[in-house]
Amino acid sequence: MPRRDTRSAIIDAAVTVLGRDGPDGFSASALAREVGVSKATLFHHFPSIDEIPTAAFERMIAGSLAIDMKPNASLAETVEILGRGTAELVRSQRGFFNAYLALMSRAMFDERLRTQLQASGDALLERLRALFSPKLARSEDAAAFARLVAMQLDGSAIHRMAFGNDKEIDAAWGLLVELSRQKGKTQ
Repeated sequence: MPRRDTRSAIIDAAVTVLGRDGPDGFSASALAREVGVSKATLFHHFPSIDEIPTAAFERMIAGSLAIDMKPNASLAETVEILGRGTAELVRSQRGFFNAYLALMSRAMFDERLRTQLQASGDALLERLRALFSPKLARSEDAAAFARLVAMQLDGSAIHRMAFGNDKEIDAAWGLLVELSRQKGKTQ
């Protein structure tokens, strides 16, 4: 397998192992077994086992924003699409969200991982800020609005996975969409 493909397979396997086994089940041995390579191969592609979850987190963040957006969508439509897309991802890729939440949980107790994930999280917030800024009546609210939506997306994913109360979450998300109509630019 070419170097790039092996590295990508390791990252994919990290998402699988974290999603299936949680942070306690994540180890070089478990990862090597999942990929079908030696531990030496893992460390040929990543200097430290701690770098692999960060690479997986970055891939997960990129995937979470790969939801199709209408180019001229209003703020409310954009928020609605993000919420609907995230709900669908939770249903169709539960392991992905298990891994995401496992990494977030692990970061609460691991300063180095928290620092690494913060950089990826900041990049996500910047992408959301850039997405929302031209749609808000007050573009200076874009950073705070991006954080609000990111927190709501995370919270809705956690509640969907833990409690399965999709109807209530959809109703709450609908309220956020309505509030977004008030904050958006009028067309």
